[in-house]
Amino acid sequence: MRRKALQLSLLLAIPLHLANLQAQPTPEPLIVHEWGTFTSLQNEAGQAIGGINTDDEPVPRFVHRLTDWLLLSPTEVPANFFQGAPSCHPDVTLRLETPVLYFHLPGAWTRIPEVSVTARFRGGWLTEFYPNALADAPGVSKDPGGFGPLRSDTVSTLAWNSLDVGGDENGPPSNEHVWTAPRGVRAGSVRTPGGEAERFLFYRGVGHIDAPIAVARNAVTAELVLRSHLPRELAGRESLEVKSAWLVDVDAYGAVAFRMLPALRLGGTGTDKVLLRVSGDFAPREYNEANRERLRSSLHRALVAEGLFDDEAQALLDTWELSYFKSAGMRVFFLVPRAWTDLYLPLSVSGHAQITRVMVGRIELVTPQQRSNLQQIAQMPAAEVTAEATRLRDDYYGRIGTTGPEQLRQVNTGRQSLEEYGISVPRSYQLYLALGRFRNALLLDEVARRPTPALKAFIDAHRLQGYRPAETSVTARRQSLFDPGTSTP
Repeated sequence: MRRKALQLSLLLAIPLHLANLQAQPTPEPLIVHEWGTFTSLQNEAGQAIGGINTDDEPVPRFVHRLTDWLLLSPTEVPANFFQGAPSCHPDVTLRLETPVLYFHLPGAWTRIPEVSVTARFRGGWLTEFYPNALADAPGVSKDPGGFGPLRSDTVSTLAWNSLDVGGDENGPPSNEHVWTAPRGVRAGSVRTPGGEAERFLFYRGVGHIDAPIAVARNAVTAELVLRSHLPRELAGRESLEVKSAWLVDVDAYGAVAFRMLPALRLGGTGTDKVLLRVSGDFAPREYNEANRERLRSSLHRALVAEGLFDDEAQALLDTWELSYFKSAGMRVFFLVPRAWTDLYLPLSVSGHAQITRVMVGRIELVTPQQRSNLQQIAQMPAAEVTAEATRLRDDYYGRIGTTGPEQLRQVNTGRQSLEEYGISVPRSYQLYLALGRFRNALLLDEVARRPTPALKAFIDAHRLQGYRPAETSVTARRQSLFDPGTSTP
């Protein structure tokens, strides 16, 4: 109803003798809506953990990438089975996940040509995008290991020029849920001069940025302390507020417990003020599967209140159904203040455009169970850890010759677990897999905090060493205006 009223008011504002001129500039604004997720991992002190260049929702292969070597695969197959496999990049402290832009044409207009869109990421690399764009990413090349340090002053850019907006083209065929879910929105398609089209503009990235909220956990009382963590540019903004936030815990069986948090005023009194103290414990009776839909409904209402259309909010939640609501772990969700988004991710659209941006902040918290898993690995004899890694490797390679290529592809791409593939997973590796999406980052963080022979042996045996960026002519080269259709110089 809200969208129909908007379209009707815009239609009435257009003189009748102009209603049939489809390709002329319109005096009414092009309505642009964007949603996406900023994800970070924080330890018990509320400090960001690096190395979270992990992709648990891979996008289709037709999506353009700066490099195939930066993002870690969601597969359970250990890294040593893949030559040139990427490693945890210590500078990556934030994931910019699946921002999409929808374009709603005003009134009776069915096409607007020559629309240009530019996104810049301050402190990050914009690594994936569709349709095609011009990309500027300092420190990135297409070579394995061809990316250097990621700094807070790094700025990368994507530019889509001369887009044709309108129509209802869906883009390339895909059955990937992370791609098909955003298509369920009534919006105009976008087409590039090169002929690529989709129902939205898509991009992703990795950043060396801290979330605007830090969440510390008291190991004795389980109390969570939420603090403001703003850059200097925003610290004095009295009006900077998180209007909606949620504390969520999903147990190993998929049951959900959550509580709504009050509005949080971030600005006005410095960069490190206490915003809220809340228990990080849930009673057993608070966990149930019905809470998943209650949480989803609560998020949906907040997203619409922030300016998204109903189907756009639905598309966001459908896209992240697995990692938001079904993946085990404790996390804080919050609606990111627009000023913070605009500071780190400025966006411009040519012509007369009305832009709404609704970003979800997602902070993954290190849980006592994850620490327990790491400690159990750390307490094992190093020789036992190494022997288990050898058995796992022999079992995996022994299975390759007895299964078809499609089943092998399923396990290699994370669509099938090692156990479903017929692999006997040893205890140390079971504990490692149970750490979840950011298990590599957690493992490297733990060994840096409390190095033990077993942890070192586990990392060595499975080749999970972190990436070490170096300022050299190769790894620090600048990729300027990289066109995926051409070779990198």
